Amino acid sequence: MSSFLPQDVLTDILARLPFKTILQCRCVSKTWYSLISSTTFATHHLNKTTKTKNSDILLFRYCSGESNGEIEHYFLYQDDGFPDNHLEELDCPFKRTRYGFSNIVGSCDGVFCLVDYGFGYNDRAVLWNPSIRKTVRIPRPNVTFTSHRSFVHSLGFGFDSISNDYKLVRVVYLQDCSFGFDEVPPMVEVYTMRRGCWRMITNDLKYVIREQSACAFLNGACHWIGYNSLDRDEPRHATVAFNLGDEVFVQMAVPDCLVWDDFIDISFTVFDGMLSLVPCKKWLWEETSCSVWVMKEYGVGESWTKLFNIEHLEGIQRLVAFRENNEVLLAGEHGELISYDPNTNNWDCKLFGDVDSFYLDTFVESLVLLSEADRVLVENTSGNGEGEY
Repeated sequence: MSSFLPQDVLTDILARLPFKTILQCRCVSKTWYSLISSTTFATHHLNKTTKTKNSDILLFRYCSGESNGEIEHYFLYQDDGFPDNHLEELDCPFKRTRYGFSNIVGSCDGVFCLVDYGFGYNDRAVLWNPSIRKTVRIPRPNVTFTSHRSFVHSLGFGFDSISNDYKLVRVVYLQDCSFGFDEVPPMVEVYTMRRGCWRMITNDLKYVIREQSACAFLNGACHWIGYNSLDRDEPRHATVAFNLGDEVFVQMAVPDCLVWDDFIDISFTVFDGMLSLVPCKKWLWEETSCSVWVMKEYGVGESWTKLFNIEHLEGIQRLVAFRENNEVLLAGEHGELISYDPNTNNWDCKLFGDVDSFYLDTFVESLVLLSEADRVLVENTSGNGEGEY
């Protein structure tokens, strides 16, 4: 019967089916298999899914201390069932090594970018789509310990709507003669999923992005907090954005009152569709002070607005996530996952785990990566400190 239907009509019908049914439909015929496995269908399905409903499924990752050591868990939750009643525990093929758990750079369209910083310079990385149980290995970058010796770096992940491709950007600072990592501009390379390789790009970035800084993806750009350690005439802190389409850095202001402060943590996230900044600081003998800011008009520094302060909480290390119910999740210095209500200032501890392992984001069922070939990551046993790809 499908042979009598125009392909665009068949595509629209199949994209409306339940997700598991779509995957099963690949077995109907070679024509359906080819259609459903195409990047065009994956994009059509994703657009229809995101327009018709908001995801109320959450993906939560944390490391728990157990009798046989720390165990890395990935759970799916209904939004109203977190954290007591999980729907499913996912089998992530890229779990922690013996040197630590993997770092989640970010997620986009149901695809998660995971990196194993591991021991030394073992920078294994993959793209993982839990919906289709698909993992795509990212090859070794150009800048490594072997090629350039000591360095620090940060990563950003997102989707470039201009090239219709997923990209991973890597900002690398080499060690200088005084054993610091503050020389600018840094070395920057970009991985594109379709090409499957890294390439170096030129840049004029004058700010330093700290090692493994959290990145927020919004409006086609990756955002980090940038530090100025050299030029005293420039602001000490600034917003550093990397546009994935143009592949250029843009500098934007932070709120005036945060330009010169010191923080135990300051990072970007996305709150209600706006770029959000959450600085946490602590003076001697004082409780931790955190605040939540949003950029009301993207790209306009004067539009930064403080939403609320997070008060009367000791030992806060960083923000974990904002919830749809206005709950704020925070990581405490003793491994607590803390739920904070900004309306009442009430808080409670949800669970305990490794403070740096907490990660929470919405979960989207998508077919992205379905057409990509599986690329298996081979563990390095040579002991040279770098992962084999």
